[in-house]
Amino acid sequence: MRDDPTFVDRFHRDLRDVHWLAPAEIRARARRRTRCTAVAAAVAVLAVASLSAVAVGGRADGPDAPPVSSWPDRWLFPAEPEPTGRAEIPAEALLAPFDLSVRGNVRLGESGLHEPVRVDALLEVCAADKGVPAAQPVSRYSRSQTLLQKDVPGQAASPGVPLLAQDVYRLAPGATARVFTELDVALAACSDWREVAPVQWAGKPVTVSLTHTWQAVARDFAGDESVLLRHVPSQPVDVTTKRAVGLRLSTESRMVVRVGDLVTVIVPVAGPGADRLSGSRWTSDAELCALGRSAARRMCVAANPSC
Repeated sequence: MRDDPTFVDRFHRDLRDVHWLAPAEIRARARRRTRCTAVAAAVAVLAVASLSAVAVGGRADGPDAPPVSSWPDRWLFPAEPEPTGRAEIPAEALLAPFDLSVRGNVRLGESGLHEPVRVDALLEVCAADKGVPAAQPVSRYSRSQTLLQKDVPGQAASPGVPLLAQDVYRLAPGATARVFTELDVALAACSDWREVAPVQWAGKPVTVSLTHTWQAVARDFAGDESVLLRHVPSQPVDVTTKRAVGLRLSTESRMVVRVGDLVTVIVPVAGPGADRLSGSRWTSDAELCALGRSAARRMCVAANPSC
């Protein structure tokens, strides 16, 4: 077959006009696509352990919950110009196992891109029910971890006892203030929220009524801004019989701490109570605030501006 010089010339000219990504950018995009499947298993463990998931029958992910985009959707998120300074969040910016009073020996983690900042999924449901829904600020970068303790006496077959979950988000300028402003609006609306929800109890569906309360029990104890939240659910009551249902209820504590353009959400999840990190006793608010200060010190290595 005779070569067509016109076609060859046009082909080479078009090839020269193609913009090829630098190898570093190709590797960076590949890393961002990578998701740690082990963390999904850990999240499932945490979801089973969470009282709120049991009490509200999964309402946090129901039709009233704010939408969460899928990973392919986030990959197509319009690119924003990167600010000067640090960008992706290093693992060193997260709490280490020895920062906890009960030492964790398993660390699972993942990194993300354009993740919404999630403080408390059930609080989001309450805010929407109260008529004050708000879209979560979307981070530029994020990094998450779950700390577990394996080889717990009496739990040889257990994959590990979850001790703490932590998310760290890097936000665009101005977005960090929205996290705390919208959180305060939700707390004001949800100081006393009554919910009616179906649950499974004694092998049959039961509709229960319970009351949730959220409050900020400490503020400005770490970093540039911080808040310690407490969620207390009441004893569920069968709406038909008016009798209490014997579900195990747990108080949940969580912290939100900001350093520069980084915001972290820390959820202690060990033991029967969600803020039990010290064996058989409840972790005090002072100990939780000290943990928040440890988190703030670690975020200093990656914050813009640096500490």
